Amino acid sequence: MDPKRLILAALVLAGLSGALWWSNKQEPGKDAKSSPEDAPKILEIPQDQINKLEIRRMGAEPVVLEKAALWALKAPKELGADQAVVGNLVGNLAVFGSDRLVDAKPADMKPYGLVEPLITVIVGRKDGKTHIVHFGDDTPSGTSSYVRVEGDPKLYSVVSATKIMFDKTWRDVRDKRLLTFETEKLTSVELGAIAFGKSGANWTILKPKPLRADPVAADQLVRKLAEARLEVVNDTEEEASLPAKFAAGKLLGIAKVTDGKGTQQIEVRKGNENEYYAKSSVVDGIFKTPADLGDALAKGLDDFRNRKLFEFGFTQPDRVEVKDGEKNYVFAKSGAEWKRDGKAIDPGSVQQVVDRLRELAAVKFADAAPGTVVAEYTVGKEKVTVTKQGETYYGKRADGGDVYVLDPKSVSEVRDLAASAKELAAAKK
Repeated sequence: MDPKRLILAALVLAGLSGALWWSNKQEPGKDAKSSPEDAPKILEIPQDQINKLEIRRMGAEPVVLEKAALWALKAPKELGADQAVVGNLVGNLAVFGSDRLVDAKPADMKPYGLVEPLITVIVGRKDGKTHIVHFGDDTPSGTSSYVRVEGDPKLYSVVSATKIMFDKTWRDVRDKRLLTFETEKLTSVELGAIAFGKSGANWTILKPKPLRADPVAADQLVRKLAEARLEVVNDTEEEASLPAKFAAGKLLGIAKVTDGKGTQQIEVRKGNENEYYAKSSVVDGIFKTPADLGDALAKGLDDFRNRKLFEFGFTQPDRVEVKDGEKNYVFAKSGAEWKRDGKAIDPGSVQQVVDRLRELAAVKFADAAPGTVVAEYTVGKEKVTVTKQGETYYGKRADGGDVYVLDPKSVSEVRDLAASAKELAAAKK
């Protein structure tokens, strides 16, 4: 190749590289790889100093939040605030980091959308200081957004998710709880005609009559009520249609909860389009709500009754007695050994009997236990009597009015396990 042409090509290439470098430096929003030194903190505020936030979005009403003991929404409506959502905003402002420093002193902020910013966040402090953060356009790559702080000449970029985080309406930051009771201070819960009472950690059914409550089912109901949330609807036309949809909906349930501060109520209905609507005594209005709340309030009495015949749970009893017809098997613990009629019994055999009695549960409930007595089971201080009429077995606890319909297989399994319990000497052969 001609040396002169080679030199000329090299000079042209160098010129083009320099022009490209200069263009990248001057073009607004040109993204570049950054090192940790290129990504300084924009703000650093003691989190406990922040007591006011104002979010101004272009073309929307300002959202004003203030903190006393808790954060509260002050404008455009006075409502409780979602403490988790606001806490996340505050936490990010306390240590507000950049993606990179774009320019230490840009000549003009207009090319970056920061003369008329899309979002402005005003941070108020207890000491009277104020910080104003402006979010502008996205960078050409769309992965970051331009940011500046009033009083600071620097231009920064932050990841786009940061700008999205602060793009909040008053509906986004309001307290979305439909009930505000304190779970640990609950004294009673009502679901239609069903009333639950609480003594310590134990729930019982008080109405329509005293019955044993399934502790898991009762706790699940309480949890669903505590977690009841309204769904944010930003469409004003849709929001205006909710009262009519609620009125036309099918009633699923009305729940009341009482704690030390009083009683709160929630009513849930199901609409024609498989949507669920709620009305609460805590907040004004009608709201859409998730389906699982409606499903929780649509349950009946039997869904909350305790199907287990015994309550000893996973505690290990010292005495188990199984009467079946004329046969009687008594297993008593002596020290570390299980004995029957003074003879040592294989502990594994006794454990099978204990486990089967622990699992003994109703297939359904009945109003009475007719027939003749065919078996009695005693575990510690708990006693269950089994009667039979026709092919149906009924179980009834000695201390309660519940009557349980039993699977015949479970009755025969208890009988067979008690009868087959091995003496320890025989078990070792």
